[in-house]
Amino acid sequence: MVSATLIEEQLKEIGFNHHGWGRTEVRELQNIIMPDEKIEECVNGIYEGGFALLLATDLRVLLVDKKPLNYLTVEDLRFDMINEIDYSHRLIGAHIRISAGETSLQFNSVNQARLRKLIGHVQHAMAAAKKKQTYHQEGQTQHLERINYQLRSYLLKQCEQQQKLQDQLHEVQTGRRAVTPLPPAEVINPDPELADYLFAQSLLAQHHARTQGAQAADELAPGIAAAPRTRDEMAELYAEGVQEIFGKQSQGPVGDDGDGSGDPGTLPDRPAEINPLSVAYAKLPMALRNRKFGRPLFHPHSQEAVSVPTVPAAEVQL
Repeated sequence: MVSATLIEEQLKEIGFNHHGWGRTEVRELQNIIMPDEKIEECVNGIYEGGFALLLATDLRVLLVDKKPLNYLTVEDLRFDMINEIDYSHRLIGAHIRISAGETSLQFNSVNQARLRKLIGHVQHAMAAAKKKQTYHQEGQTQHLERINYQLRSYLLKQCEQQQKLQDQLHEVQTGRRAVTPLPPAEVINPDPELADYLFAQSLLAQHHARTQGAQAADELAPGIAAAPRTRDEMAELYAEGVQEIFGKQSQGPVGDDGDGSGDPGTLPDRPAEINPLSVAYAKLPMALRNRKFGRPLFHPHSQEAVSVPTVPAAEVQL
């Protein structure tokens, strides 16, 4: 935020009367202008929202519309964002249209001279911005070419050193050279600019790999959370399965708790064990049916008839 005195001094330098129309917009400039920003040109006029103040600084184009009841409209157009500028004037009044991407600003003013001066400053600033951007791109291209040249020189020196060491080793093996301690090999270091570039590329590769690993972990997190992870959870899941299969058996009329003193009307209290008496009781109705109708029982493996003992029906208690 800048002071109102500084705003008034800059407006006096360009010859703009801030005591007439646009007093409310001028008072609002101290909240919009940055401390290191300088006002180059300013003009009053009308846009699609009504009366407004259009000004050009050394950084951007601003449209300020301050109305009663604290209604405020500010449009900010940077020079590198502007694509097209159209200007036209007639006997009375002038018109400009500034296009910046999907934004289009149309502004009319009676003061032709000041509006034309403003649009001229914007055109020069746009050309300077484009030139700076082109220079920056050319600088990046030259930097990459220089790095490429330094990298090729470094690799060539490394290859020559390796070839020299191999030749010395071959001479020693063939006996053309006495076995003597070889002088220490020369350490070839890359240029500082190349070293910085390679170090930055390695850090970028590590960050990229770490980011991809984190994204893969986030994608697999729901499936991993839903599956059992520890041995205790697997044991608990197995215990629940055993309880589901063996722990919900229906109670039978014959049972024993293992020591002969159990209640014959309940099953044993060990769900994972099978009571043989309950199995025999399940086969008893078929045996009585075969005895009543005279059908022999067949052994499942030998196909031989097995006689069923004669038991009076009155002695069988269900």
